[in-house]
Formats: sequence, structure tokens, C-alpha cells
Amino acid sequence: PASERDVAMLVPESVTHAEVLLVVKKAKAANLADTKLFDVFRGQNVPEGQKSLAYSFTYRSAEKTLTDEEVNSAHEPLVVALKVQLGATIRDT
Repeated sequence: PASERDVAMLVPESVTHAEVLLVVKKAKAANLADTKLFDVFRGQNVPEGQKSLAYSFTYRSAEKTLTDEEVNSAHEPLVVALKVQLGATIRDT
């Protein structure tokens, strides 16, 4: 079975999906099986010059069912990388 973590973040308008994917790839999160962009939003409650991007990250292991702790320990450094490398502000989902 897979575990999913959704992340909604504010990024500068200039940040592209390809840049996000590059940061995700470089983060090398353990057991990350898939990354999907499921929402792009501009407008109300989004500051001028920024956009909101929402991603779903799917974690899966062929050997075993991952615990929440294992998924969270892989996911947290990925979120930090998005903040540091893209200037992302994580939004509550």
C-alpha cells in the first residue's frame, strides 16, 4: 500500500513545475514513488507575484508497508528542500 502526503505551497510566480521536480529529485526522499501537481492557484489570499502550487507525494516500498514515521522522516527533508531552494512557504492544507 502507498502513503500520500499533500503539500500546498506559495512560491514566486517565476518558479516552474520543472524546477519543483528538480528539487524533489535532488532531495532523494526514501521510497518516493510519485509526485503529482494537482492544483495551481492565483488570486484571492495569494500575494501579488506569487502562486500556490499543490502537490501529492506518494511513498511506497516493495518490501513492506511503510509506517507513518518512515514516511514522515522521508517527507520532512523534502519539504525543507522546497522551502530553502525555491523560497516556498508551506500552506496548511
